[in-house]
Amino acid sequence: MPIESLYLEKFRLFDSKKINLSAERSLIVGKNGSGKTTILEAMEILFSGKSFRSTNTSECISHSELFFKIAALGFVNEKELRLETAKSADGRISTKRTAGGKKIKSSEAPLIQVVLGKHLRMVEGEPELRRDFVNRLMFHVKPETAILNNTYNKALQQRNRSLRKKQPVEQLNSWTEQVLELGMQLSKEQYDFFQVFKDISVKYILDEVKRNQISFLEDLNLHFISGWDTSKTMRKSFQDSLPKDMALGYTTQGPHRHDFVFSVDKKKASANLSRGQVKLLIILMFLSSYDVINRFSPKESLLLIDDIGSELDEDNLKTLFNIIAKDKNQVILTAIDGGFLDKINENLNQFKRINL
Repeated sequence: MPIESLYLEKFRLFDSKKINLSAERSLIVGKNGSGKTTILEAMEILFSGKSFRSTNTSECISHSELFFKIAALGFVNEKELRLETAKSADGRISTKRTAGGKKIKSSEAPLIQVVLGKHLRMVEGEPELRRDFVNRLMFHVKPETAILNNTYNKALQQRNRSLRKKQPVEQLNSWTEQVLELGMQLSKEQYDFFQVFKDISVKYILDEVKRNQISFLEDLNLHFISGWDTSKTMRKSFQDSLPKDMALGYTTQGPHRHDFVFSVDKKKASANLSRGQVKLLIILMFLSSYDVINRFSPKESLLLIDDIGSELDEDNLKTLFNIIAKDKNQVILTAIDGGFLDKINENLNQFKRINL
């Protein structure tokens, strides 16, 4: 079980707050503005160093204070896990991660994923949402792909700079060669990982579809998009797109543009699904991450879902709570007090309720 307790100090509206979590499932309940999403944000910063609300985490320091601190205690691979991060107003940051008293890398800590309102756009919205989801999984289970991706992006930035500044063709060609060499390696890694992800995720979702009679997802599928014209070699694809790249000042094809699409009944899912149905689909896909991760190696994971009740009708909400109650992730939900909670009271006995 990843996290037993969380401590926040001088973090946004919390001067000092300790939260004891369930080993499996917690439901954080409160009114708007009570700090539910702030708790999820703090956990994201603690694990990843990034906030889903702000590009500058110094903004999370409580008004007129000089620092914030976040700490968590739990277990990973039967060893005591301690995580701590602090940031001062002048930008200095301190991070400590230990398991069994020994320092660990961020990739050795449990993977944390957060489902927010923006993820409703994953089905037909910006590719960055889908790309970030798959990349985080791939980088976690195959850390060497994160290194490859970073190296590729550095070469890509240099090629884009060369295109923007209209540098001599020899210089452009030099960066193009590096991008091609790294890009072919990265594209293969992306494709191979996606096939594993797709097989496991679709199976997980369809098993739940059958078990819970979710008829609108019975013919779900996922389709990989490489980000470049695979009817040609990558080199030929780059050659053919060069005039466009030069006109726009950036590289229009390559594995940095990889994506995937959802289909239901062999049509785009967005044409068949309501917003509530899309939310159920997206949460099921996030829930499948545990099985994806453990295909590679036994690892813990946390799934945080903000505002669980929004967009879902009573039937879909009951279905989702039934599925989460049996899930293998540690799951932390937030919800507005009242409303739907009274309607699904019989589904809540598997969750530790935390009132703010």
